[in-house]
Amino acid sequence: MKTTKTTFLLMILFALVGCGGIGATTFINPEYNFGFVERVAVVPFENLSQDRGAGERTTRYFVSELLATEAFVVVEPGEVSRALEAIGLVRTAELTQEQSMTLGEALGIQGLFLGSVGESSAVRSGGSSKNVVTVDVRLVETETGITVWSSTVTESSGSFWSSLFGTGGASMSEVTRRCVDKIIDQLVD
Repeated sequence: MKTTKTTFLLMILFALVGCGGIGATTFINPEYNFGFVERVAVVPFENLSQDRGAGERTTRYFVSELLATEAFVVVEPGEVSRALEAIGLVRTAELTQEQSMTLGEALGIQGLFLGSVGESSAVRSGGSSKNVVTVDVRLVETETGITVWSSTVTESSGSFWSSLFGTGGASMSEVTRRCVDKIIDQLVD
């Protein structure tokens, strides 16, 4: 009886350890009053991975999850694209402080979310593979053009059970969504 309980508890422990989350790093400016930020825009995320649709997919998920929190008024993506074109910005990942401030004024926003997908790939290990996604997002305050919040999260589809049974685990879309959910949780907690 005691051996059965111990085995059962070990199985639960292994399942929890292998849930797929790899890590998160978050920065919050302790001197910034986040109550000031009411209206925000999301600049299309840069894709640094080999997965051609990763930036667009992650941007869509991020906007949807951000809207679901009801924490901010979020400018429509088409308005953001129009403002970026009007200012003549192509490489949005490398916005200067002045460009962030100009974009903030053009859109009437207090915060600008910039992000990138660092990894979106299937990684093989032994006889199984797992999907891995790393997303980096930061919030730039548009009055000064400085970063007031930043988070980097890596998620994986691999788990103890998927590696034990050789299954692929969660799809790339599911892993991306979990990654974005963790970032949003870090922001609005």
